[in-house]
Amino acid sequence: MRILIFTLKGIGRLVLLAFLVTSATFLMSSLIPGDFFTRHLLDPTIRAETVQQLRHHYGLDQPVSVQYARWIKDSLHLDFGYSLFYQRAVVPVVVDAMIKTLWIAFPALVLGLLGGIVLGTLHGIRPNRFEGHALDVLSTLALSFPTLVLGLGALILASRTHWFPLGSMSSTDALQLSGWQWLLDRMHHLALPVACLMVPILASIERIQCAATRTCSQEPWVRAARARGLSARTIFFRHLLRPSLNSVLAVSGPMLGSVLSGSLVLEVIFSWPGLGRITYDAVFNNDLHLLVGCAAASTVLLVFGNAAADLLLLVFEPRTRTMAQGGAR
Repeated sequence: MRILIFTLKGIGRLVLLAFLVTSATFLMSSLIPGDFFTRHLLDPTIRAETVQQLRHHYGLDQPVSVQYARWIKDSLHLDFGYSLFYQRAVVPVVVDAMIKTLWIAFPALVLGLLGGIVLGTLHGIRPNRFEGHALDVLSTLALSFPTLVLGLGALILASRTHWFPLGSMSSTDALQLSGWQWLLDRMHHLALPVACLMVPILASIERIQCAATRTCSQEPWVRAARARGLSARTIFFRHLLRPSLNSVLAVSGPMLGSVLSGSLVLEVIFSWPGLGRITYDAVFNNDLHLLVGCAAASTVLLVFGNAAADLLLLVFEPRTRTMAQGGAR
């Protein structure tokens, strides 16, 4: 029960963080000169009076404090306003984009975590062999290339070889495909953006897991297991692997933030209609409510990622449960 109370308090703090981030986004975005209708003033076919009427209709001519108070009131009812660029309510636009972003982010995060754990563990138990030195070089190279460079390189590869589509979520005839054909088509379009997003995650996790494995291999309980004559397989699975995963679990939640920032760039490059794409549209079209909605969605994903990582630590690390019980008193 105490662990449950501690967990609920942590989720409450993270929800408060989400509220503060979205509020800061609203206030800072409102400081940008102009609004969505400013560009229409340059159109000679639109009268200035018409632009002013549109601003008044959507409340953009009111003071920032009034707009913010109205947004706070509406957000308590999960109403984040209306997207002037997409001509739809913000919530369905953001939810639809968030689901499409998860098509990239979730497999990239899972594959990066699993691949990094496997390679990092092998590197940690074989540090001075050829495989360990090769992984050192490869992880350094992977971390040296920004997501933008990886995305552009993958786009050049696709255009030269025609092995992969250049962008979008599916082929033009995807609606006519059957279930398995549709899934294969979607995976074909996912291959490059997921790979580009997965590479830095895998390299980071590999280094963390390698360091954790080396540290755990020198712990007293591992030495005691060796002294008792236990087999290397038993020592690895019972005494080494589980404690070494704590470091990876601790960073897996915050790493979701880097996944979202990387997906923002890749979605623009590969024309993927996710959170990154609509955030780009919101910024360059000065769509205030849509931009705040994108910040809220990204924060919610980050909140749940951190909460999931904390819960996994509570399950895998007994000392964390002890601290949770102490903090709940």
